[in-house]
Amino acid sequence: MEQLKMYFLPGTPVPEYTLPEGLSVSRYQDERDVRAWASCLRDGQLIEGRTDEKAFADDIAGIPEIVPEEDVFFLDYQGEHVGTVTAFVWADDGVGDVHMVGIKKEYRGRGWAKYLLPPAISHLLQKGARWLSLTTDEPRVSAIKSYLSAGFLPVLYDYRMEERWQAVLRLFGMEKVGMLYEDGTFFRTLYANEDRPRVKIGVLGAGRGKTIMRYCRASDNAVLTAVCDADPKCLAEVRERFGEEIPLYSDFETFLREADTDLIVLANYADEHAPFAIRALSAGKHVLSELLPAQNMAEAVALAEAVEKSGKQYFYGENCCFMPALRKMERLFRRGELGAFQYGEGEYLHNCEPDWQYHSHCDPDHWRNRMSAFFYCTHSLGPLVRLAGARPVRVSGFEAPYNEKMRSMGAKGAPFALELVTLENGALLKSLHGVGPTKNSLWYAVQGSRGAAETARNLTNAGGVETLYLCADEVEGSDDGKNTRVPGEDGLWEKAKDFDHGGGDYYLLYNVCEAVRGNRQAKVIGVYEALDMFLPGLFAHFSALEGGVPMEIPDLRDPAERDKWRTDRRCPNRKAAGDQFIPPNVSGDPEIPPEVFEKLKKRLEK
Repeated sequence: MEQLKMYFLPGTPVPEYTLPEGLSVSRYQDERDVRAWASCLRDGQLIEGRTDEKAFADDIAGIPEIVPEEDVFFLDYQGEHVGTVTAFVWADDGVGDVHMVGIKKEYRGRGWAKYLLPPAISHLLQKGARWLSLTTDEPRVSAIKSYLSAGFLPVLYDYRMEERWQAVLRLFGMEKVGMLYEDGTFFRTLYANEDRPRVKIGVLGAGRGKTIMRYCRASDNAVLTAVCDADPKCLAEVRERFGEEIPLYSDFETFLREADTDLIVLANYADEHAPFAIRALSAGKHVLSELLPAQNMAEAVALAEAVEKSGKQYFYGENCCFMPALRKMERLFRRGELGAFQYGEGEYLHNCEPDWQYHSHCDPDHWRNRMSAFFYCTHSLGPLVRLAGARPVRVSGFEAPYNEKMRSMGAKGAPFALELVTLENGALLKSLHGVGPTKNSLWYAVQGSRGAAETARNLTNAGGVETLYLCADEVEGSDDGKNTRVPGEDGLWEKAKDFDHGGGDYYLLYNVCEAVRGNRQAKVIGVYEALDMFLPGLFAHFSALEGGVPMEIPDLRDPAERDKWRTDRRCPNRKAAGDQFIPPNVSGDPEIPPEVFEKLKKRLEK
């Protein structure tokens, strides 16, 4: 679990303490101070219990920003170094680091650590630090108390930090404290005891929406307030499982008008999300679109403009981005530990044939039977786009041949498809996805300028997306990285681990609800990032129909660009496409005999 983080902001009064008799503050002089320095930190449990002071000094020398003669302070008692603090400024971001605060064990418990803070704070402010930062842990109770008293404020930078800091406030009998974002701006006043309003969620789609309903029951930031579905049987199941008090609706407009909701979750058919999202946004509701954002360019343009016009938040439910190994990959890139993103591969191959009768309801016109192999691309491509942090600008698409397996399923798309994507920064992506492979594969691999990481392969039985293999160099070009298996647990894991997609469903919904509650640091996927994940699949389909030629991907953030596409309805859905219909695979629009669906219905009855 991540440590607690605290900031001291410029302009905050530097604490003034009168040193008790016998105490004084001094600076590091020369190598003769190394033994006392290491002893203070070892006793403070900040370094391992080793006696090799030279090794310790060498470790410090590995941080080029630390100049011991300038940045290391000692607390002295009767001429002996009994405590220490190191205060330096990171070169890359100008943040001051209050580092390695330690007191020898025989002098701990006297509250002396606080006397090291004023010289460290003044030193860093004089060096022009943007703000001062330190990390600590809950067991270091006296240290946390001294930091709070000195003017340091808690920082929201990881999951459940609010709850952890509330426990600290209650321990100290404090009513409240200001809490900051990681960029040093104010987040909110945190109270030791408070009951913050939960996000009121209405769900459209009582079948696929069960995960959201379960989340509302398990979480402390959301409440289920309404469910809408056209199927009476589905509504009856909701009533039985979630209680009589949940209002149920069969008409979407009535649901929008009457239900007491903040956020509408769209868990309906994937080819219907855009029009329903636009209606919900127009009704003044935040929207979470489970999958997918749109099915053609006309819908994509209309959705982007509806979000901008409404002033409400649109969230995209690409849960694969929130699986354990993917969360860890994102953290590694954001911290610079893998360097700059250069290449990524994603695979979402799901052999759906055994259960296709349940997925498609044995309906020849079901969206799953009509879709191309590129349609459902965001599970494999979405996490890569998020990790790269750059917009896709060009794509080539290729399909595996249409086969009898797909025909026996009643599906018209190819069994799987491949996208080769170029990003605006020149980085490359390869995405492989489909519903008709022989074996399943959920796998991701990335290459950065300082290292590489990948999840375990399905066939290895090594934990899949809950396991990350990492090999990163200390500095770019050093070639000193070693393979390491990395766990994906953090402060939210205990609550999330029983949810699907390796807990990703829980993380996604938690972040969405926090964003609705006003946390601008919540990790969510907005409308334009959603389109960056989806449009490469649509244009890869266009590319495949043209023999794999590269296709430019438009940026719908640009209003002028939207005008070129607002009437482009090309897709394999005849109702939505009209006279712009395109076939679901490169060999055409296959005819599937009625007896195929009769066989599927018999399987469904067993």
